[in-house]
Amino acid sequence: MPKSKQRKVTNKPDDVQQSVPPATRYRRRQAAQNSSSGWVGLVPGAIVALGCWVFAYTFTLQDSPNRYLFAGMMALIALMWSISFCVRLWKWQRRRQTN
Repeated sequence: MPKSKQRKVTNKPDDVQQSVPPATRYRRRQAAQNSSSGWVGLVPGAIVALGCWVFAYTFTLQDSPNRYLFAGMMALIALMWSISFCVRLWKWQRRRQTN
């Protein structure tokens, strides 16, 4: 059986990447949290989820032969938006409790 290829030995040091100072990491984390924090980011998701549920209901009231198909598709979209909203709400509440 052939031997596996051996790695070439180079004269470069193993630690080529420079480490980021801890203060920079903290500032980046704070900037990322501040950009998405607050209840203002929750409102659009809630409005879209509620609107999709209303659309799903109104599709069932039509006289179209495909009304249940359209209502089912809209209900799936509404379910995805509702789950997204719940996850955002859960993260927002967790962040509020830790601060």
